[in-house]
Amino acid sequence: MIFKKAAERNEFKTHTYPHMKLLYNVALKYCGNVFDAEDIVQETYMMAYHKFHQLREKSKCKPWLLKILRNNFLKNYHKNKNRKRLSEPEYIEFLKSNMAEETAEQILSKLSGKNAVQKALDQLPEKYKTVLILYYMDEMLYKEIAIALDIPIGTVMSRLTRARESLKTILLKQALSHKNNILNINFKEHQARPNR
Repeated sequence: MIFKKAAERNEFKTHTYPHMKLLYNVALKYCGNVFDAEDIVQETYMMAYHKFHQLREKSKCKPWLLKILRNNFLKNYHKNKNRKRLSEPEYIEFLKSNMAEETAEQILSKLSGKNAVQKALDQLPEKYKTVLILYYMDEMLYKEIAIALDIPIGTVMSRLTRARESLKTILLKQALSHKNNILNINFKEHQARPNR
């Protein structure tokens, strides 16, 4: 019995551990911070370990794990939907700003680049966000994404196209609104002219 359990554990590790980095990266894109991403990956591996006997084809381990990860994320997302949480960069910047002597403009300019993409991703509907993340994170093929999400390949292709277009539109809107933001005005250049 002990040998059987050890053999099952080894088989689980052999098939699931190579995908841990991918799962973490996907979870990080879903959640936007390392803390929640680590929790969801841990939940995913615990659930996968308990249900590993249900996986008939071990070659389909990656899409199976991604499906569990996605379900765990959606479950937690709906549960925590109404709770306002800081993303990791926002949390770190909050701590830094309370320790360092930085102006609000300096903090905002640091956050703008990386956060712009994450904020744009967060505005996408889940079905588009998921396909976009899976396609670009591990360069998964349409077929692999279709298997992981249990949707037709044509749906994967159309969602990916819509996701790209939506992301581009959101980023352009962010760039335009940022351009017109009062924080971008250099007040030193607009000094009052001397009276004539």
